Amino acid sequence: MEKGIFSASKGAIALVLLAGAMAESASAQGTADSSEIIVTGSRLRQEVVQDVPIAVSVLNSDQVDQLHTADIRGLTNTVPNLTISALPAGTGVSIISLRGFATSSANIEVEPGIAVYVDGVYQTTTQGSLTDFFDLERIEVLRGPQGTLLGKNASAGAILLTRSRPTGNLEAKARLEYGTYNLAQAQAVLNFPIIDGVLAGKVFGSWRHRGNWLTNVVFPGRDAGSESRQSVRGALLFTPTPDFTLYVTGDYDRSHSSQYLARVASRPGNTLCDTFGVCGINDPRRRIIRANFTDKPLIKQHSFTANADWSLGGAKLSSITGYRKFRGLNQSDVEQSEFTLLHAINQLFNVKQFSQELRLASEENGGFDLDGKLAWLVAGYYGRGRSDMLQPILTNLLRTQYQEYDRDSYALFGHADYSVTDQWTLSFGMRKSWDKVTHLYTLNTPGTVPGPFQPTQKANFDNLSFEAGTQYKLDPDKLVYFRFAEGYRGGGFVGLPSSNAAASQYDPETSRSYEVGLKTQWLDRRLTVNLTAFSTTFSDLQRSTTQIAPGGGSFVIVTDNIAKARTRGVEFESLLRMAEGFSLRANVGYLDTKYLNYTSLDSSGQPIDNRAQDFPYAPKWTVSVTPTYVIPISRGFLNDLTLEAKYDYRAKQNVNTGGLIIGRIPKYATLDLNASLTAGNDDAYKLSVWVQNVTKKNFMTYISNPGALTVNEYDNMGRLFGVAVDMKF
Repeated sequence: MEKGIFSASKGAIALVLLAGAMAESASAQGTADSSEIIVTGSRLRQEVVQDVPIAVSVLNSDQVDQLHTADIRGLTNTVPNLTISALPAGTGVSIISLRGFATSSANIEVEPGIAVYVDGVYQTTTQGSLTDFFDLERIEVLRGPQGTLLGKNASAGAILLTRSRPTGNLEAKARLEYGTYNLAQAQAVLNFPIIDGVLAGKVFGSWRHRGNWLTNVVFPGRDAGSESRQSVRGALLFTPTPDFTLYVTGDYDRSHSSQYLARVASRPGNTLCDTFGVCGINDPRRRIIRANFTDKPLIKQHSFTANADWSLGGAKLSSITGYRKFRGLNQSDVEQSEFTLLHAINQLFNVKQFSQELRLASEENGGFDLDGKLAWLVAGYYGRGRSDMLQPILTNLLRTQYQEYDRDSYALFGHADYSVTDQWTLSFGMRKSWDKVTHLYTLNTPGTVPGPFQPTQKANFDNLSFEAGTQYKLDPDKLVYFRFAEGYRGGGFVGLPSSNAAASQYDPETSRSYEVGLKTQWLDRRLTVNLTAFSTTFSDLQRSTTQIAPGGGSFVIVTDNIAKARTRGVEFESLLRMAEGFSLRANVGYLDTKYLNYTSLDSSGQPIDNRAQDFPYAPKWTVSVTPTYVIPISRGFLNDLTLEAKYDYRAKQNVNTGGLIIGRIPKYATLDLNASLTAGNDDAYKLSVWVQNVTKKNFMTYISNPGALTVNEYDNMGRLFGVAVDMKF
């Protein structure tokens, strides 16, 4: 395995040299070079990405628009070793895999291991985490444990979504889009002044609809796959003095999209095969379903954030306040056959979260930073999550179960960077976390009303984690760094246990990571080359699996500490800009994953060694190559024509969240094409035509095994095309 990492490093270096011979990224007339983006959300102070001693990938607003995606799933393949998909059984739940670590659960009690932040506010659960992408200022993807610079700790990484703030000018922009399966989308943003130079406002609206793309061959008229989403947002920016800023947002989101259903691929040993004779894939065609229950889930959520910054003369006091209320009504045909075996009907989720973070940080040359040598931060965080879940299950009789889950999280953390010389900087951070968890549940009981509450479960967890590193600037354009970081994910209880004996507690998960990186720019900054090698060890690794309750009649999602594991690898990112508007971006990720200790018990109580089991969503190789060519037209009304292609390759991987052998899929590659034409003053108009998956490559996005019922294989959407018109006024 050691040889694998070294050979991967050689391959990445060879690709660097190849990129140097060709050239990369945004042209003089096109999208800004991502290495020039100023990062603030994940740092002590404003810094250019190339000066940041951590593995972070940043996309600006133009690059986000080029993804032509509605939510964070579009980030797959734009960042080395990152995969994002949707969990079909959940209500707006994402599967995020970063550096071989995958986090996903439809249960409200599981804390995400990869944190998602919106405008600095941590999202408590994965429910509703497929966030709208329009009107974003930037996206930051932080790889590795996070805990001494962000409000909430994360054992594997974080995704920061920062939306654009009101400009104070009277201006608007809009986008109209049409595409495959009758995709229709309309989005608009209006900026306006309220009190000139003091108070500015913004309103945003989004409407998205797509028709069904999964054909039901057993029940005509019960096709699936449709999308229906609406979002409304308002924002205020209050700047009464140069020393004080208050930014407030309010959002409402609604989704009434179809279930994401699958082809039945039941094997011997599954109920569908052994009892009903539905074995194997009955129809070899893609995007074919047989489900007899296709009612649509419904999601409603609203949220408020308030970010305040106050310069105190040498230091800055910041407050980040967030409130979110999520309500999901889930509908799920669990076995997805023509038979009524197990249906989750009107499965109701309610999530309320409140968080408050206070940060005091040094200001550059403000008098408390040792003449610019010391950058520091001290902060406190409080998060409160209140959730409940009602699970009615229809089989041969109706069974109902209910739970309430409360989590209070507290943390004190700090971080400091000290410049020993102009070239050499030392970093240190520390975090102390406390979690208090309370859980109430009822057992799986016949009838429409849940049974009585069982004894209340309570637990307290705490953790002390550290971060340390050093960086050295070889010259103004070349940086080498080392980073050690520890991560933490809180423990909890099995949400809906099948019995009191199964109402187990799982412990916190911890991680320890070592990372060495090189960030460089060459050829008068026309070539950017970044190389990172890492190794992360996870202790008490948490994993959630779906199991059929004893005696049937219901299913439970069981979370447990399954193993000690290690992920390591190499990440390569390059950007080469050539003359005449041509650029080339190349990203490569290499992963080596391994369970160090993973034992379970079989039905007779005998130990099973699972160390050879796959990591889910962890292909050994991921490659992305994106050439872009901007052709100046500059004739009359027309400005520039931009042509872009994106080639993505993923080695064989396992797309079952449990890593079972049924989830293995072969390697595949896709090709996307995009052309856009700008016109008018300041590129006021843009026409874009795009095609995703040009070669119509078919692959599985998820393979599930709900208990011993069946195996379900989820197809990708195939080839997609679209046309979009952007306007600025």
